[in-house]
Amino acid sequence: MRPMRCAPSRLFLESRPSLHCFNVAMPSLNCLSALGLALLLSACAQTPPRPAEQAGDVQDPALAAVFGGCRDVKPQPETLAGARSFTYARAAGRSLRVHVFEPAPQPGAAQPGLRPAVLFFFGGGWRAGRVESFERQARAFVQSGYVALLADYRVKCRDGSTPLDSLEDAVAAYAWLRDQALQLGVDRDRIVLAGGSAGGHLALATAQKAVLRGEQPAALWLLNPAVDLVGPAPWYLKPVALSISPSQLPVWDLPPTLIQHGEADVVVPIASVQAFCERARARDRVCELQRYPGLGHSFYHRRTPEPALQGRSAYEDTLARAFDFLAVHGLPGADQGWR
Repeated sequence: MRPMRCAPSRLFLESRPSLHCFNVAMPSLNCLSALGLALLLSACAQTPPRPAEQAGDVQDPALAAVFGGCRDVKPQPETLAGARSFTYARAAGRSLRVHVFEPAPQPGAAQPGLRPAVLFFFGGGWRAGRVESFERQARAFVQSGYVALLADYRVKCRDGSTPLDSLEDAVAAYAWLRDQALQLGVDRDRIVLAGGSAGGHLALATAQKAVLRGEQPAALWLLNPAVDLVGPAPWYLKPVALSISPSQLPVWDLPPTLIQHGEADVVVPIASVQAFCERARARDRVCELQRYPGLGHSFYHRRTPEPALQGRSAYEDTLARAFDFLAVHGLPGADQGWR
């Protein structure tokens, strides 16, 4: 089959106070779904936000994730205790680090074979967020025999970046892991991509791009993921959103996907992930949506007992059910010691 060729068009989008320009080359819109994640857009230049924007005057919760103001955002750590840390890319004048947690060698045990791995992307609306936010979940995976990785990526308030840059970094982190798999003792055919909120978007969109190269991960674990960037985007950003929105990208070879979502989430409405799963199932893909009544955005980090979860915390419940899902699809389940 000959590759599809799409004539590029020039897109000029009106400026707004926090976005100086969008002057980018991109495929014509009727080619976007065929190209998947053809990341041909250049990042726009950033200008300082208005004083009102610094105070967080964006009221819509979905738009606030991207266009809300920036407060103090600390640099990401160069290292994390108990992890080996590597630079997988350089951007915005700094190193982008990935922190690798590995099972401890057992005295007298035979040399282990290649292990499964899970690569986490933190949330924060592509604006902020901490690379260590999934460290507790990562350590639970290590106890169950996985190599677990936490990837940093560029965000608006730290690097003056856009969601396009964040996705570019996520794609690079996954490519780095596949390239370094043997050195890390990782089976590249058993890699799980995981993330919450904006990190869920990055995990999913990275997988959708990888499908086009035949390098899809073994499974996806997504928590309150942003799957529809087109619906909430203002009109002048819809063409950009189309190019990176999982709702518009291929699902024809999507790996087994688990989505855990709070029904009370007002940042990412559960209807959007319901529609995504229905679309994936229509192509005979596995997309399991586990609903959490009464819980909102980022509920999965909560460690207090939830009456609706028979006294388990949301952290415990989401993790246990994720291990169950992975076990069904040929990956290791939980070592109960992680609790």
